[in-house]
Amino acid sequence: MTDLESIEKPATLTRPTFRDAGREAAFQRDGYVVVDFASPEVVAELLESYNRLNSGIDAGYYPSLMSPDQDYKAAANDEVGAIVWPLLDQLIEGYEPLVGYFMVKHPGPDTAVSPHQDWILADESEHPSMGVWMPLTEVTEQVGQMAVLPGSHKWLTGLRGSPGFPMEWEAAHERVRDELMVTVPIQVGQAMVYDIRVLHGTPPNCSQSTRVVGSLYALAQSSTPIHFYKSPEGLVQGFEIPDDFYTTFMIGDVPVGKPFIEIQDYSVEQLSFEEIASRYAASRA
Repeated sequence: MTDLESIEKPATLTRPTFRDAGREAAFQRDGYVVVDFASPEVVAELLESYNRLNSGIDAGYYPSLMSPDQDYKAAANDEVGAIVWPLLDQLIEGYEPLVGYFMVKHPGPDTAVSPHQDWILADESEHPSMGVWMPLTEVTEQVGQMAVLPGSHKWLTGLRGSPGFPMEWEAAHERVRDELMVTVPIQVGQAMVYDIRVLHGTPPNCSQSTRVVGSLYALAQSSTPIHFYKSPEGLVQGFEIPDDFYTTFMIGDVPVGKPFIEIQDYSVEQLSFEEIASRYAASRA
């Protein structure tokens, strides 16, 4: 396992992620690319899967991984992964799938997803972990359109895990959301493929329809999946996790796995909005 300092810092990439050089350049600069991804038939197949599988959750916002039904989570992983991974594998090289899932926003004012970075999934010191965000229903500003802070994957640092970690940007997150983050237009049939460290979020679903997204995480080949957990007392532990972690784990639980590090009283320096804006501007130069 790589030491903690390297896990907390942006990766030093040792090989390209995307097969296409133009996409690779955009990905390195921004931390994401939007690509034409799936045919109408594939979108319909994923929507059929979503409608057939019952998460047991019928309100608010949720990723399918938050369902208490382990059989449902396993089925969603199997079906989403089987459809989405072959499409992603055509775009990136040297990766393997970790978990597939749905991300659902039922109508309601309480469905905003604040700016965040996804959990650390593996050692990121040499290769980023990758995510796919593929809308299966129309995504508009009213429904909950994706927004990102381009380039933030290159300069945001720190551990990320459950149930919640202090983050460098959190004290200024409202100004960052309102003044720096940019909307990413994505049509049905397209997908945002992204470095999971890039800061991203979505506004609430103020429409009358449910927004459904198919998602998948992928790790560099031969990576060891890991998860960081912060206890109510402030102890941070890192775990090497089993293959069924994401279909059995519930947020708030202590992970089942092999501990590889413990940190007492973990903290990070809070960045001011001005410092975040300065780093953002430098990443755009």
